[in-house]
Amino acid sequence: MRLVYRKKMLENRHFLIGIFQYFTTVAYSIKGQLHFICINGDGDHEIVQILPDRFKNHIEYFRKFPQSVRDRVKTVSIDLNSYYKDIAKQMFPNAEIIVDRFHIVSMMTRSFNQTRTHLMKQYDKDSKEYRILKFAWKLYLMHVDELDDKQLFYDRHLRQQVTALTRVSQGLDLDETLKSTYGAMQGIMISLKNHDKQGILYYLNDNSQLSPQMKDTLTTFKKNLEFILNAAETKYSNGPIEGINRMIKQIQRTAFGFRNYHHLITRIKLNQARTKKRVISRAV
Repeated sequence: MRLVYRKKMLENRHFLIGIFQYFTTVAYSIKGQLHFICINGDGDHEIVQILPDRFKNHIEYFRKFPQSVRDRVKTVSIDLNSYYKDIAKQMFPNAEIIVDRFHIVSMMTRSFNQTRTHLMKQYDKDSKEYRILKFAWKLYLMHVDELDDKQLFYDRHLRQQVTALTRVSQGLDLDETLKSTYGAMQGIMISLKNHDKQGILYYLNDNSQLSPQMKDTLTTFKKNLEFILNAAETKYSNGPIEGINRMIKQIQRTAFGFRNYHHLITRIKLNQARTKKRVISRAV
């Protein structure tokens, strides 16, 4: 019965694939290991399978299912880990592979932050330019259309009242490379939000004045162009799997780690079943 149930779980599914870290306590030391997790992208995001590690020899688990069943998987959402891309192609040949939007944005914001801090360190720590780049860094990572251009706030580091948009502009005006890097990051973020594939293509190819960090990131995107463009036209992302990873971290934190890996898996499944039951009872 379990095999039949599992087969049904693969049919016409949208899979979200990711990893989580399992902490084991041995005497007074804590060791971490990454594990593979796959969940259903639709409905209640039920966990399909958790495997002992993220390497190919264990992910071959999916070969247990007939090819006819695996052919019915519609989409697989992953990050840019090369293991997952290869596995998705081999195991689910008819599935559309999607790079998770969260990881696309995360890679770009990381590259921009590296560019910003590199420029910041060229200024004296007591200078105004240093303070402009160092503080209020979260504003740089917001969508530009969410930056308020009317409401003033007092910036204690600059000792003046500014709007959020003005505060960002002050930093970008310090360096053309920083401004161009910011423009590319915001352009792709907005294109993803608006499901604009042509916009993504434009910003991927218009990178003449970008920082080396952002150029490397965009080169990675170009190598995975098909999967990046898929992210622009689908509703699926790895947000639900990040939520499950947070739940797993909380379980491990509460238990101060697990000596037995299988006990952790049982606890995860019990917790999800209890959450599912609570949601159903509220709906009724």
